Amino acid sequence: MLLSLPKHENLNPNYAHRMTWRSTPCLHGDFCWHEVNTRDAAGSTAFYSALLNATASTIPMPHGDYNMLAIGSHTVLGIMHMSETAPPDVQAHCLGYIAVDDIEQATASAAKLGGTVRVPVMQGSIGRWSLIADPTGAAFALFQADPGKTDGMTDHGPGAIIWNHLVTPDPARAVEFYCALLGWESELPPDGGADGARRMNANGRSVAGIMPAAHPDDRAAWLAFIEVERMEDAARTAIQLGAKALTEVIGFPSIGSVMVLKDPQGATICVVEPVESRKI
Repeated sequence: MLLSLPKHENLNPNYAHRMTWRSTPCLHGDFCWHEVNTRDAAGSTAFYSALLNATASTIPMPHGDYNMLAIGSHTVLGIMHMSETAPPDVQAHCLGYIAVDDIEQATASAAKLGGTVRVPVMQGSIGRWSLIADPTGAAFALFQADPGKTDGMTDHGPGAIIWNHLVTPDPARAVEFYCALLGWESELPPDGGADGARRMNANGRSVAGIMPAAHPDDRAAWLAFIEVERMEDAARTAIQLGAKALTEVIGFPSIGSVMVLKDPQGATICVVEPVESRKI
């Protein structure tokens, strides 16, 4: 059964297929990294490597190998095996990391604002992170890089995640939480959007969207949008590799043509052929 999401006309039928990579500073409030958490790391690595035409490398970690996918010189996605202690009802998912200037303060604020700290601040190989569930139940991570361990930039291009959208049964509560936690500012989407939908801005640019779930009982979740050069080709390849289509192609004026998929390991993702204004 296909997901029920607001539908718009396909706004970009004559997309030119020569996209270039571009970089933006990763500042407080920006999504800075994404990883797929899965119970089948080998299967997820094989799927995304083939879908994105990416090269995989492995980094040994104390809790298990961490796979990194790169397209040329651009590292675009991590693949991590979920701990055996993860509750059985936790499905494979794509986890987004949001950069903050003070990880300790931001993690404490998340709890005070009604979020749940699922994993307290931990030291990683290039910085510190914590895992949070917002007051509506959607999971995300906070991240503060160690000095000198990153170049402070985020790359965008075909195969990279360029947008994030929160689907939640309580968008008003979510907007309040993220604005207070991260300093995001909300505005109506260009087309007005579904009831309660908002576009979230930080550092002078749009960083995310928040929209109501189709049903009040739906679980809140962040969806990551992977940029593709041609929607038709990407959707066909994903399905050939074992993914399932959860929607038809949907057009969002400020984003582009989007299709929601469930990968073979159960994680929900989006592929997006961006509108021209997001390719600059």
